[in-house]
Amino acid sequence: MSVTAQPLVLDHAVIGVLDQLDTAAELYRKLGFALTPRGYHTLGSINHLAVFADNYIELLGFPPEGDKKRADLWSYPVGLNGLAFRTTDAAALQGELAAANKPVTDWRDFSRPVNVDGEQKPASFRTFQIGGDTISNGRFFFCQHNTPELVWRPVDQNHPNGVLNISDVFIVSRAPQTITELLDGFPSAATPQIHEGGISIQAGIVTIHLISEASALTRFGQAIPQGFAGNERKVALGLKVRSLKTAADALALGGFSPQPFEGGLLIDADAANGVALWFKE
Repeated sequence: MSVTAQPLVLDHAVIGVLDQLDTAAELYRKLGFALTPRGYHTLGSINHLAVFADNYIELLGFPPEGDKKRADLWSYPVGLNGLAFRTTDAAALQGELAAANKPVTDWRDFSRPVNVDGEQKPASFRTFQIGGDTISNGRFFFCQHNTPELVWRPVDQNHPNGVLNISDVFIVSRAPQTITELLDGFPSAATPQIHEGGISIQAGIVTIHLISEASALTRFGQAIPQGFAGNERKVALGLKVRSLKTAADALALGGFSPQPFEGGLLIDADAANGVALWFKE
């Protein structure tokens, strides 16, 4: 039963780095990503973005010298621990999901300054979480961009590794119905598809794959994080690239030796701050 007319679209993927943002940013630059200057949220967290055509990766942490505001975020494992879905009206969507008895938080507003030609402008957002304690090892939330022109800037979108967009998210799940029930009620394009390899959910141009531990071991081996408490762990991202040669050259320049993987190139989670990265054309 539909509960909203708003589509399910992945906006960005959050890689938690705790107080190691400097180290994580250096690593991701070596992986061939062009990162935005450091952002300082009014909620206390700090970040760098790798911005693509339709979505982005966020490296999210807190200042080593700070008071660790947003303490709820720092209990999650380092690595891919947040998925943000896009909404054009967070207040309306939150109301629709709450009316459908989905476990959602209240929405809240925050911002971070962005330097545009020497002038500080506030990139502002409205977000709310879905799932809360239902989701293990991270969060699902919805993000409304009030100033998308301050996030998707052409100056930030030319990556040496040729990445164009996030194309896939892989979640190892012991109880996939936990996620499918949370996301049930969006337009039919997001209806879960059951197949031999697990369950897939389309979120705009991104496919979210819910796979069992056995399937994950068969497919990824030791390239993804191993072992976790709770129902699920987000373990890998698929990244669409302009060309595999461009990606391979950038990775080699950064000192990485990716393994061939399903027609693409795979960087182990141990080498990419807790999330496996699959570069694919």
